[in-house]
Amino acid sequence: MPLAIPGPSQNIYLQPSPLTQTTFSKFGTVIANLAPLLNPSSSLTSKDIPPNAVVANQGSALKFLDVSLMADLYAQAPSEMPSKAVMNLFVCAPRTLTPSSKAGEEVFPVEILERHPYTSQTFIPLGVSPDEAKDVKYLVIVAPSLPPSSLDEGFSVPEIGTGREGERNRLPGRGLPDFKNLKAFVAHGGMAVTYGAGTWHAPMVVLGRKPIDFVVVQSANGVGEEDCQEVVFGGNIGVTVEMGKKISSKL
Repeated sequence: MPLAIPGPSQNIYLQPSPLTQTTFSKFGTVIANLAPLLNPSSSLTSKDIPPNAVVANQGSALKFLDVSLMADLYAQAPSEMPSKAVMNLFVCAPRTLTPSSKAGEEVFPVEILERHPYTSQTFIPLGVSPDEAKDVKYLVIVAPSLPPSSLDEGFSVPEIGTGREGERNRLPGRGLPDFKNLKAFVAHGGMAVTYGAGTWHAPMVVLGRKPIDFVVVQSANGVGEEDCQEVVFGGNIGVTVEMGKKISSKL
């Protein structure tokens, strides 16, 4: 059952920016081919390829290493229920947008946010050809957490996160979403996205006319409030969408 909370007192309209690793780094990671024009070949040297890539499969492939941080923090969950890695398939239909006062724009109303406090969650689009990738779009809407309050005291969250080398990372914390610092990004079909553990985000928002299939990779233990925490609020937040605009693939 989602927790009903007060929405922002004033209308908030967000103009989404292109999804890049630089702009999204506080919330998770962006996964995409860093060298889309480079054809794999056994003749490639380290000078020819990105720093985190190696030539693989007898020179027929480029392997990009450690492209996203996967987190499983269920060892800190109150229930002590063991977790497992899960892979689900979401078939996401395009969302209904509302008219805007500006020609060529429509608005997606944001009325619910969710987070997965003990796990990262990765969305990987399927069935998108290179020719159509730039025309297939989805929104990524995220928010940092406020300091804890009495409104969120029923939520449990982990205290310690781990990074790629096992170091402790700062987690978003227990608090409710910070509407004043809400961010919106627009991604194309050649990109996957990982939400960091505990990151408030909107459920998937597909734009356009056709559904997108996403493979979703995360951990779960089957305990509802430990797997997913949701908040609903009284509107007043919208993301403006420019229809027909191409999306940059720059990370």
